[in-house]
Amino acid sequence: MKEALMRLSTRAVHGVHPQPSVTEPIAPPISVASVYAHPDLDVLEAVAAGRRPAWHYRRYGHPNGRLLEETVAALEGGEDALACASGQSASLVLFWSALAKGDHVVSAQEIYGGTYSLLDRQGPRLGIEVSFVPCEPEAIERALRPNTRAIFFETITNPLIRVPDAKRIIGIAKKAGAAVFVDNTFATPVLARPLLWGADVVLHSGTKFLGGHGDAMSGLLVGKREFVRRARKLAVSLGAAVSPFDAWLTLRGVRTLSLRVRRASANAHRLAAFLSRKVRVHYPGLPRDPSHQVAEDLLNGAYGAMLSFDLGGWAAAKRFVKACRLVRLVPSLGDVATTMTHPARCSHAYLTPEERRRVGVGEGLIRVSTGVEDIEDILEEFRRAL
Repeated sequence: MKEALMRLSTRAVHGVHPQPSVTEPIAPPISVASVYAHPDLDVLEAVAAGRRPAWHYRRYGHPNGRLLEETVAALEGGEDALACASGQSASLVLFWSALAKGDHVVSAQEIYGGTYSLLDRQGPRLGIEVSFVPCEPEAIERALRPNTRAIFFETITNPLIRVPDAKRIIGIAKKAGAAVFVDNTFATPVLARPLLWGADVVLHSGTKFLGGHGDAMSGLLVGKREFVRRARKLAVSLGAAVSPFDAWLTLRGVRTLSLRVRRASANAHRLAAFLSRKVRVHYPGLPRDPSHQVAEDLLNGAYGAMLSFDLGGWAAAKRFVKACRLVRLVPSLGDVATTMTHPARCSHAYLTPEERRRVGVGEGLIRVSTGVEDIEDILEEFRRAL
């Protein structure tokens, strides 16, 4: 029907189509459509079966999500990537798509509490056995079994900020025929690219440093094309797709990732050196830190924007948090602003008190994510609060 012949309500619903342009926007547009029109049943059938590349239904993928996937895959040196609604949903898709009933996983015990809970509580329900061990090559090797299918660890651990010997661990896994899954959220591809060391899949909570502005939630898996294809099928079934706006915001953050991570890492180094004169600090950039030499060998010229320190107990932690005005208490990290959290009550609240003691998460532990502010203001804040 010609537009001129449309009645008012029809014209209001169908509107007009945008005009083509020889120019392009330098920022990608946000595509908010939840469904896409198909010209006929043959095209619908071909698209739904995957024989023709085209957008179909947002749960299956969308332009903003794909731009984010391709960008992060390129940064990590992977063949392909999958964007999910959160880091936790990406973790679920990773383990559920890669493992089956009867499989065994060796996981570092020093990992994000949400991932620990997912493996520990949900793994057995799926018939997956999990062994949590210290993130040391010898401990991981001792935990291997004939049915070990994967080893999981973080490039920089949460919340004690240790840098495990990733290359040795990957070598042990390859010798045993096990896949290697690495959470690279804290390091980001600016500081480490585990796929280039031989890891099979890299996991990111894009909510953190990739997005970097505290306004988006996403998760990403990066690996070989065949793995991503399999993982995407599961993500579609689970409804785990990232939203277009969150994908757009995360991609906007990625554009300044290198600048932010380098600046925040320099700030973390200054803050860690200051704090180390007063309290016990966990930061691989300090020469006396147990993982300093490994960090020197593995990380790309910086030590990351994360540090933690122990005030000795719950009462001291409460007083410190209350005394801070500029640095806010939040349940996340990776923002342009310096923030802090209390792992025992936040990131590792999933764990029992005994589990927290085993991994070194005490009531006085404060984890800090440094931002890009003038570091002298942050130092003054912490000096006054202490």
